[in-house]
Amino acid sequence: MANEVLMPKLSSTMDVGTITTWLKNEGDSVEIGEAIFEVMTDKIAIEVEAYDEGILLKKYIGDGESAPVNSVIAYIGEAGEDVPAEMPSGEAEAAVEEPEKAVEAVAEPVNETVVATTKVRATPAARRIAREKGIDLKKVQGSGPKGRIQAMDVKEYQEPTTAATPKAAVTEGELIPWSGMRKAIADKMSESKQTIPHVTMNAEVDLTKVIELRKQLLPMVEERTDQRLSFLEIIAKAAMVALKAYPEFNAHAYEDGIKQFDQVNLGVAVAVDAGLVVPVVEQASQMGLSDLTAAVKAVTKKAREGQLMPAEMSGGTFTISSLGRSKVQTFNPIINLPEVAILGVGGSYDKLIVKNTSEGPSVATVTALNLCLSFDHRVADGAPAAAFLSMIVDLLENPMSLLL
Repeated sequence: MANEVLMPKLSSTMDVGTITTWLKNEGDSVEIGEAIFEVMTDKIAIEVEAYDEGILLKKYIGDGESAPVNSVIAYIGEAGEDVPAEMPSGEAEAAVEEPEKAVEAVAEPVNETVVATTKVRATPAARRIAREKGIDLKKVQGSGPKGRIQAMDVKEYQEPTTAATPKAAVTEGELIPWSGMRKAIADKMSESKQTIPHVTMNAEVDLTKVIELRKQLLPMVEERTDQRLSFLEIIAKAAMVALKAYPEFNAHAYEDGIKQFDQVNLGVAVAVDAGLVVPVVEQASQMGLSDLTAAVKAVTKKAREGQLMPAEMSGGTFTISSLGRSKVQTFNPIINLPEVAILGVGGSYDKLIVKNTSEGPSVATVTALNLCLSFDHRVADGAPAAAFLSMIVDLLENPMSLLL
């Protein structure tokens, strides 16, 4: 008897999975433990292995298409076995491409001016809009995967005109549908900005003493970890110390209240080819600079190599987002739900300052950077946020205290 291949549930929040690519074609042999497709969820693509061996008899959805978790998306069995020709109706209705979500089918009167569109590849929302506007879907160019018509395509469709004077041709750009990691990031960032009243504060740090400390610690940390200590780990350590004094920023915000944490699970924003991921260093507040350096380097390496699992991007209580060597000096980072604060680190720059010496004022050049703290104004007010950010600055301008 042929075995069902189900859309896996890879995280607690996953309701729908999107196939990024099938690694096997119909008719290919499959062994237990062999990867058969790749599914996108929670910002990362994960290869899914087979639980059964045999022949991949049938695939019900293709690359770029989606299906609810635990729905049947394929069959594996012996050559020649009978399997359903189509996906079960309930699952087929829900299996639509991103970015539009599956919607419940509703019996609606069909506009008599609309030509039957049942053979056209279109999302349920696109069909509904077409009925309302009296548009023949056969005339609409689809922008979705494999030419499927999306709601936006119908909204933007215009009937051809028969103007006497021909108009100059309009050069159209390429429409890139929301999908995969970009869709996950868009949804999460939109939810954060719509849900949380963000406030961002900026403070400048003189890095003179941090640079001196790093030079002293660099060979010792490298000997212990085979990794180079960076400014990011020193800034992270300062944030860990400050969070002990201001635990209201090491918390999650929920509808029924605020949950503060004793330990800091540090999220580190990492830019990858397809977008941004935030791996988590668990119990970062318990680590010294050597251990923190090794842990941060390990998770960022896995992120860039696409090896993160969903569990490694959950459970964060405070996040740092660094622009590294960017020319951008300040920005407004978006809070990573359900956290209540995020620390942005701008690119460093040279700055002229006036120093008062025994011989009188003198001009000097120092290296500085801006720290940008975004916080949830429902959870904390401006005074404690300013004090928290000021403490991080003080720790970095007097960094020997981080070693105590």
